[in-house]
Amino acid sequence: MTITNIFTACVPREDIQNGTFSEANFAARLGSVISGNGPDDYVIASRFFANTHPTAGLKSLVSEVLRRLGGDGDAPSIFRLDTSFGGGKTHGLIALVHAARWSDRDGDGVYRFIEYKGVHPVAAEVAAFDGEAADPTNGRLMADGIRAYTPWGEIAHQLGGAPAYEIVRKSDEMRRAPGADTIAEIIGDKPTLILLDELGEYLRKCPDALGRDQIAAFLKALFSAAETKRNVAIVFTLAVRQDGKATDAFARENEEIARIIAELESVSGRKATILNPTSDDETAAVLRARLFEHVEVPEDVVAAYAALWNEHHDRIDARYQGAEAKAALEASYPFHPDLLDTLTGKTATLADFQRVRGMLRILAKTVADVWANKPADAGLIHTLHIGLGNEGIRREFTTRINQSQFDSAILNDIHGRDGRAALASSIDAERFSGLLPYASYVARTIFVHTMAFNNELRGISPARLRYSVLSPEADLSFVASAESAFIQGS
Repeated sequence: MTITNIFTACVPREDIQNGTFSEANFAARLGSVISGNGPDDYVIASRFFANTHPTAGLKSLVSEVLRRLGGDGDAPSIFRLDTSFGGGKTHGLIALVHAARWSDRDGDGVYRFIEYKGVHPVAAEVAAFDGEAADPTNGRLMADGIRAYTPWGEIAHQLGGAPAYEIVRKSDEMRRAPGADTIAEIIGDKPTLILLDELGEYLRKCPDALGRDQIAAFLKALFSAAETKRNVAIVFTLAVRQDGKATDAFARENEEIARIIAELESVSGRKATILNPTSDDETAAVLRARLFEHVEVPEDVVAAYAALWNEHHDRIDARYQGAEAKAALEASYPFHPDLLDTLTGKTATLADFQRVRGMLRILAKTVADVWANKPADAGLIHTLHIGLGNEGIRREFTTRINQSQFDSAILNDIHGRDGRAALASSIDAERFSGLLPYASYVARTIFVHTMAFNNELRGISPARLRYSVLSPEADLSFVASAESAFIQGS
């Protein structure tokens, strides 16, 4: 059955298709945007908004913060971006920087991210603390030759230059948090947005045991100062899960920050407004915006796959059927739902995998590989299209996430090396010559489904495997035969 392929319906971004994209474009840094020294896709507001999908969480964040900066005293003053590592926190902060500095009132860039009528960008003062760039021991060089050692030192200098820094110089040099009145004095009466990112990493760098106490005192004073002003908003990130646990390299410190925040909220009776910039059901739209210039969802592709899933419902483990199947396909296109489900539900459980960021790297390289090889059965990008023979893709699953023990399995069973055919390739040559490379498809799919933290998630059932591989061009009987041959090793 012939259906519209992705090469007709989709146009990747030029740097994605030709493989010249910089991986730095998938690793947003708040500090580099504030300084104007980062990649253009992040630093130039119009480009940033054009490349960013306006998720519900991001629209709510931008709208609520702009309400507060505009002087709406009923809007929250404290916001917490509380998602797992790599879940869009820094991206959300960058959106706020550009929204608060927006100058192109005739363009539609920032307005795609505002969901309330009557809310507009505000010319606000912006200060941002990036714990990754902080240096509490040697000081971080500001303008005027000043070195700031603490969040309050950096923020004071960003808001008021050397004069404002002089107000907190002693507090900064002694690493002692200033009081709420001092912070309020530095902020003044102008609309002000203060952003705090990677506080856990800063806490790890603190030179002595007073680090926890002083960051707690600073946050309490900062929050109190913000609440006394109708046009000041504080937004901070926290890389912890809903159960309060963190899994990144600074897990202990992030959990400590979470405890500090909980204590402050308990004492004050006021809670930060918690927002998630990117929910799981919006991941596909975010990926499309970052990877493709244009995507047109072909009706024949949606209809063909939905019909296949319905026809073989007793042999496959499809997540959706009927009308839900069509909706799922339209939402995930050009990616097969199994591919996104696997990366978000399995691979993302690995401690070193950064959810959206890691997916972007894998899928960017996969898109480039698929467009270079142009497989004839690419109605969707399946899990089986992840080309593990491509060194850049293979390293995403081995070196990047510390799973190098799988290198030999990939090279012996799936791809081959030193001119020697892999097991899957040998089976394809022997049993499926002139057909789709069913054994290689099965092997790749099984491997990607193995990339999970715990045993309950690792691996794939035969029914799920058939669902993942099945396409209008594929024959289920050959899929089952390839599966059996690959498992038996012959």
